[in-house]
Amino acid sequence: MNQCQLLGRLVRDPELRYTQQGTPVCSFTLAVDRRFNRDKTDYIRVIAWRNTAEFCANYFQKGSRIALVGSIQTRTWEDDSGKKHREVEVIADSVYFAESKRDNQLESPVEDAIANGDFIPVDMDEDCPF
Repeated sequence: MNQCQLLGRLVRDPELRYTQQGTPVCSFTLAVDRRFNRDKTDYIRVIAWRNTAEFCANYFQKGSRIALVGSIQTRTWEDDSGKKHREVEVIADSVYFAESKRDNQLESPVEDAIANGDFIPVDMDEDCPF
């Protein structure tokens, strides 16, 4: 089974093009942190077709956090000078928003700490909200 799930941020704005037959195709690069080593980031090329391509171009931009489900594909080709090239990319089947509009504009230090997963001390003399 060839299926992958990715969560990351767009490195630059998605690029929407159309084939000669008029089929929309969108390409972008996704920066994905490694699961067990968050200090390392992989940059993964993603291709989306048809409605998914138009959705990506219309609703995502550089820095958008997205989740996607797709399949891995390898392509090989030879350029005009005879040099062989190989590329690994993900063909996106489904693409999702992975952040709310508010994630980029937090209103208080408490919300900022919650978003970063930092510990928030609670004053036990006050009524605890939970």
